[in-house]
Parts: sequence; C-alpha cells; structure tokens
Amino acid sequence: MKHRALICATLLAASANGAQIRIGNGGEPLTLDPHRYNLNLEEKILADLFEGLTAHDADGRIVPGAAESWTMSDDGLIWTFRLREDARWSDGVPVTAADFVFSFRRLLDPATAASLAYFLYAIDGAAAVNAGRAPVDELAVRALGTHVLEIRLAEPFPFLAERLIYPTGYPVPKHVVEELGDDWVKPGNMVTNGAFVLGEWQPQGFVRAKRNPHFRDAANVRLDTVTYYPTADPNAAYNRYRGDELDIIGDFPPGEIDWLRREMPEHVHISALLSIMYLVFNVAEPPFDDARVRRALALAVDRELITGRVLESGEVPSASFVPPVVAAYTSDVAARSPDPDAARRLLAEAGYGEDNPLSITLRYIAGADSKKVQVAVAAMWKSIGVETALHHAELNAHFAELRQGNFQVAQAGWFGENNPEHYLELLMSTTGDVNYGRFADAEVDALIAQAKRTAQLDARLGLLRRAEVAALQQDPVVPLYAVTIRSLVNPRVTGWRTNARNVHPARYLGIRAEQ
Repeated sequence: MKHRALICATLLAASANGAQIRIGNGGEPLTLDPHRYNLNLEEKILADLFEGLTAHDADGRIVPGAAESWTMSDDGLIWTFRLREDARWSDGVPVTAADFVFSFRRLLDPATAASLAYFLYAIDGAAAVNAGRAPVDELAVRALGTHVLEIRLAEPFPFLAERLIYPTGYPVPKHVVEELGDDWVKPGNMVTNGAFVLGEWQPQGFVRAKRNPHFRDAANVRLDTVTYYPTADPNAAYNRYRGDELDIIGDFPPGEIDWLRREMPEHVHISALLSIMYLVFNVAEPPFDDARVRRALALAVDRELITGRVLESGEVPSASFVPPVVAAYTSDVAARSPDPDAARRLLAEAGYGEDNPLSITLRYIAGADSKKVQVAVAAMWKSIGVETALHHAELNAHFAELRQGNFQVAQAGWFGENNPEHYLELLMSTTGDVNYGRFADAEVDALIAQAKRTAQLDARLGLLRRAEVAALQQDPVVPLYAVTIRSLVNPRVTGWRTNARNVHPARYLGIRAEQ
C-alpha cells in the first residue's frame, strides 16, 4: 500500500510542469472500474488508463494492444493471443495471461454486477457463469503460458477483436484487486496498464490522469497530464472553451456552427458517428405492453423533420436500429412515412381518444439538443391527441432509471461498434438491463441466436437483417438518427484524427507550446 502511494506521488511530481491537455468529457463518471462501467464518458477515461488485448489507433482502427498478435482456429471457436512480453502495470509488475484470466472471470462473476457482462457472452461458459449457474473457473479462458492466452468461444464470433476494445475486456491488476477489494480504484491505489494512471479525482470537479512511465510505449506518449472535466451542458462547455479553459470539447450548441465555421474554422471538427439515437418503450408496463399504442406513437414521429429542422446539424435520419454507417450491412427495415391518421385509428382501437386521452411521461437527458428533440416529439404526439409530460435528468441519473425500468418512454442511444450485432443485441431478451424496455420476442431471440451460431458472414448478416425486421415490426423502439459529432479542438492540439468511432486516445495527442 505504501509502495503504491509512493509511486503515485512520484508520478504526480514528475508530471507537474509537463505537457497537459484539458478535455470536456460530458459528465461525471459513476465509476472508473472497467468491469462496472456503463457510460461512454467513463469509457473515454478508461481507454486512456487501460489497454485491452486489442486497441484503437489514432484513426479509430482496431490494432494490437496488450496482445501483439492473435490467431483464430478454422472453425472460429478458438482464439489464441500472444501478449507483449514488455507489458507492465503502472507499479512495474509484468502484465500476464493470468491477469486476463482473472479479469474475464471477475467481469462475469455475478458478484461484480457488471451490466455489460453480456458483451463477452460469446465465450464458452460466460452466460452460465454470469447467471450463477456455473463457477467462474468454468469460463473457457486459460493461460497457456506467461504470455499466451486462449479464449474458446461457445459459437463463432468474427467480431471478437472489435468487442475486446471495450473496458469489459480490459485487464485489472489481480495482485492489487485481491489485496484492496473495491478500494483498488481510488487515486493512490489504482494500478493500470495503459498510457496513463489515475492521479486525482475530485467529484464534480475533474479526473486527472498522469503519464505512466511503465507503459510499453511510454517513449512515444507526448502528454504528461490529461484532465477530464464533467461538461454536461454544451453551452457551458462552449463558454469554457471560448474562455480557453478547455482544449477539447465533444459538443457545442448547433446554433453556433455558422459563426464558428466563419470565424474559427480551424477549431471545428464535424463527422458522422457510429451511433443510433432512439426512443424506447417500456413494453413490460401499460400502456406500452399494447403494440397498437407503440405503433401509433411511432407513426406520429417525423425523423426527417427532427434532423432537418429541429437539429439542423447534419444528423442522419435512420429507420433502422443499426446505424446507416455500419459497414457491410444494409437494413431491410422499410422506412415509414409519418401517418397521423393511422396513428389515431390505432389509439382508438386501444381505447384512447378525446374522452380518454393517452397521457404519458417522456424521459430525456438534460441538454439543449435533447430538449429540442423531445419537445418536437411531444408536439407530434399532441397532434394525435396524446398528452406528454417531459421529464429530464442528468445523463447518469437518466440511464440509471432506464436500467431499472423506471420509465414509460425515454430517449436512449447506443454507440461504438462497426457491426450490427452490437446494436441488435439490445433487443434480445437475454441481454439484461441495457435492454431498457424489457422487450422479449421468441422469433427475434431465435434469429439472433442462430446468427451467433453462423460462422459464414453473409449468412450471419442475413439472419440479423431478418431479426431486425421482426423486432421493429413490433415497435419496441423508434429509431431516430445517427449522431453527428460536433467537436472543438484547439489548433495547439496535435494528433487529432476525425473518425467514425469518435475515439481519440490521449496517447496519440500532444499540445504545442504557446507562441
């Protein structure tokens, strides 16, 4: 314990006057335990603190991380990773295959309560372990040597290298976690294997990370300090950026785009994101256990109006639950034009009308863009006789309520992977609490399960297309649009590469000194 505190103090002192960067990060993290994370803003910090078997490069491509290489068996079931022999934890202890075995078991142990444990259900035994039906040592992950890790899958999963880039696939230091328990994540205790190590965390103030001199590529890390500020309000973040308090922000008010493009063009970075924003119905509770009500509300929504006249910042409307920019996937979901008359008829069939209007609560994430969209949706529903109460909450609280099923209809979003399964899994009954609306359909489950057993990619994608059509015919969600990322990056920042994943690892960034 004293040894780790001394290491942390040494890192803080060594970095006190070095190159530093200040990032607006969208909100306050609830946790920095990679196996308990749930939010994208947590993922961004964790990706700088840890390195999984695979990683992102500066352009957002998937590249070797803690593993220098890997092979896959002909049947797609056995993946063998060779770890880098020079990899070290931030306290100098070697990173080994045994650390990954411990970490995968910890993630899937039901005692960890990892809401995203299902990310690794492709591993043989993972679902049974996570459900408490099997002991953790039955998980099909084993060390074949100090630096060789074998992962055996229950069924082919060609996207495993991509799935392992998430914090759910990160190693945690067995020697520290076993000694300190949940306290291992505190500043001064935390030991990581990424380019940076946690230095300080002031709740609602900032998270500060310091360069990890034991990182395998530390010689090429240009920053000494990265500070993440919880900037939940885009207007406040924009003002702080304009006041030179932040070097990077990931969002700004869309009404400022024209002025920024004219006056500060070198600061502006706009790009499509692998993402889908949607409305989700709680199908486990009335009135949304009635498919007619869900269809009526879906038919009243005009996503073209939302993207073209409400947001006006380049978002791509999507009738598909899979983002339109996902490679090699073309959705078979047919776009429906808004049809208020059909919506009113469906509501009447369900027992709602002028004498008995449907009254609902729509939850959304606090923020200017979110509010504009939800106000527009409420107006669309008002046109078919639905009374909508709007309820907003900060991002963390919002998604906590969704995971617990405490909502009627809510704004939601999903980001990240360049494969359709990442999104369609949210509509499986076995997914867990990130299937926010508790949608369950035997046909959809069976089609996705069959796809997961199918190694041939074209056939696999065909099954997923069928599953998406079968799910959206029941309207458990209303897909709206793929997000357009509006970032401001100070021209002093070097190494920033715009990409569809919106990942910008700090290990590739630098900052020029003031002239």
